[in-house]
Amino acid sequence: MAPSFTHGLFAAGATSLWLLLAYALGLHTQHITIGHYVNYGAEIILIIALWRSLHRELHAQNRYWLPIWLGLLHGLLTALVAAMGVYVFLALYLNFINPDYPDLHLEWRVATLRASGAAEEEVRAMARAYRWSTGPVGLPITLAGLYLLFAFIASPLLTLWLNWRRKEPGHIG
Repeated sequence: MAPSFTHGLFAAGATSLWLLLAYALGLHTQHITIGHYVNYGAEIILIIALWRSLHRELHAQNRYWLPIWLGLLHGLLTALVAAMGVYVFLALYLNFINPDYPDLHLEWRVATLRASGAAEEEVRAMARAYRWSTGPVGLPITLAGLYLLFAFIASPLLTLWLNWRRKEPGHIG
């Protein structure tokens, strides 16, 4: 199996476990303020998966240098597979495991915006956008867009960093 595919599946599985752990600890129900920040763990997991995928691609072929376009291609494929896996999990999570999470999170975000003195029109626009992004049409678009944008930025940077770190040329044989 291709490293991009396996590392994308790893990212989807690890993100799913991470979110289940947050739910089990009450971070998506009782401690929603902390749970909001815990959700950034998904991006850290994606970076680790991108790094492992690109590292494996660089070292498996015994290359000295991985072209940026190839690193970008592998990163986007890894992110696409991860986004599809996370979408399947989140669809199940938001419909069966914790269907109250979108309402609780939106309530917290609205309260935070109102406490900061935001205009009511801004609060309503954020609420509409949030409802759309957790709905059946918005969730896959939001996840795919977020993961692909993240990979589009991180993959070339990780590729350059891995190329710079590889000091010895590949060995033949």
